[in-house]
Amino acid sequence: MSSTYLYSNRADSPEAIDEELQAAAEAGFGVDLRCAFCECEPASVPALQRPRLRALQLQVQPGDAVVMLRLCSLGWSVPEVLATIRRFRLLGVALYCVQLSRADLASASPPETVEVLRAVAALEGTTRSVRVRESLAAAKALGRQVGRPPKHTPEQRSAILHALRAGHSVSEIARQFSTSRQTVLRIRATEPALQPVRPDTRPAAAPATEPEAETADE
Repeated sequence: MSSTYLYSNRADSPEAIDEELQAAAEAGFGVDLRCAFCECEPASVPALQRPRLRALQLQVQPGDAVVMLRLCSLGWSVPEVLATIRRFRLLGVALYCVQLSRADLASASPPETVEVLRAVAALEGTTRSVRVRESLAAAKALGRQVGRPPKHTPEQRSAILHALRAGHSVSEIARQFSTSRQTVLRIRATEPALQPVRPDTRPAAAPATEPEAETADE
C-alpha cells in the first residue's frame, strides 16, 4: 500500500509541523503525522546535506508520494531543485509542490512547471557564461592576470631559463626546483632560442654527375 509523506524545511516546532500538515490537507493531501519529515536547515544547505530529506529518500518506496509546500524545500537553486525532482523520479515516487501546482513534478512526462524550471536553468547557465567571458575580457584589457597564478615566481623562472641555457637537462632542472618536467618544458617554450633544433631528415640530394665527354671517332 502506497503512503503519502510530507517534507518541510520550515518547521522547527510541533506547532509548525501541525501547521504544515494542515496546509497540506487543505491542498488535498492528507498526511499522517508519522509520515512528516520536518527540519529547519538554512536555505543555503544543499538538499543532499539535509538530514531529514536524506532520511525521507531512504524510506520512500516506489508508488509513494511526497508533498512539499514550498519550492525552497526542493533545493536552494534551480539546478538543485531539478536534481531533487530527478532523484524522486528515479525512486519511482510522485512529487508535489503545493506552491507550484497539483501536477506530479517527478512524472515520466514532466509537467509544464518542470519545463519552465529547465528553461530558467538554461538561461542562468548562459547568462553566467557570458558574465564570466566579459569579466575575463575586462581583466585582460586592464592587464590583470587571469586564470591560475603562475606556479613559479619570475625569479624562479629566470633561474630555470638560466639553467637551460647552461646546458642542464630538463629532468635535472625539474629535480633541482622540485617541479615537473612538463613545467620546465613549458617555461622553455617561452624562449625560442632554447627550442631543440630538429635534425633535417630530408634525404640528401644526389651529387650532380658531369656528362661523359664524347670521344671523337678515330
